[in-house]
Amino acid sequence: MLTTIKTTIKKILIGKPSKANYKFILKDWKRLFDLQLCQQILETKRFYQHLNTIQLDNPRGRRILVLAPHIDDEIFGTGGTLVKAIEKGAQIDIIYVANIFNDSEQTKRVRNEALSVCQKLGVVAHFLNCQIRNIPLNNRSVNNQLVSLVESIKPDTLFLPFLLDDHDDHRRVNHLLWKNLNTPKKNIEIWSYQIYSTVIPNVVVDITEYIQIKKELMDTYREVAGNRDWTHYIMGLNSINCRYIPGKKKTYGEAFFVVPLTEYFQLCEQYFANPSEIIYYRYDNG
Repeated sequence: MLTTIKTTIKKILIGKPSKANYKFILKDWKRLFDLQLCQQILETKRFYQHLNTIQLDNPRGRRILVLAPHIDDEIFGTGGTLVKAIEKGAQIDIIYVANIFNDSEQTKRVRNEALSVCQKLGVVAHFLNCQIRNIPLNNRSVNNQLVSLVESIKPDTLFLPFLLDDHDDHRRVNHLLWKNLNTPKKNIEIWSYQIYSTVIPNVVVDITEYIQIKKELMDTYREVAGNRDWTHYIMGLNSINCRYIPGKKKTYGEAFFVVPLTEYFQLCEQYFANPSEIIYYRYDNG
């Protein structure tokens, strides 16, 4: 067996093996145009040389607004932290931006799951009813709804996915917020949360005591599970974040990029000022 493995490695290194020996990882050879833009964002304040992730119990603010591109993102990215904040007396509103399904019956079932989660948490739900993978950036009705909700809720803390997260809808929610909140109040603090991609983790919240509650909330979303065990995925992600929590105990953490909204918008301006075809996999003039 060992001889066979060595022979195969030798063929790969110095020979001309058949294409059948390869299993390609890339789905296509499309150029990733935005890598240089991402580098510019990440180098803006030389994070990697000076970053010291601090551990916080929960946000300081008591009026929290969560922007969830899809129903379930609010729990996957920040469920444990929200539970901790609620225990400390925070009032929380969640804006679900896009419907997960185009089918009306599936949409109704998923929305009922979201309302069940919000009822368990004691938070208020709002729905913008945008189309998945097609969140518009220039729709007057959507823009007005978002601005009206932000102005009425008056949050001092705003949660949303990290602006470079590897999902068009997650990026578009950042784009939408940046375009419409032209005169942000300086006292709003952004807590940018983690779903698919690595954030710049300057804050970690230890959710070890709340991981079972988070699991139960995630399991509520049966309709959106698809072909992946998202509960297992997210718990694994939270487990990896134990690297930011000192000690040898088995811990779970939610990682965040936390900055004032005005500074976050400076990063958004650098990124979203570029053509849509560079920063999105799918784009149109919407």
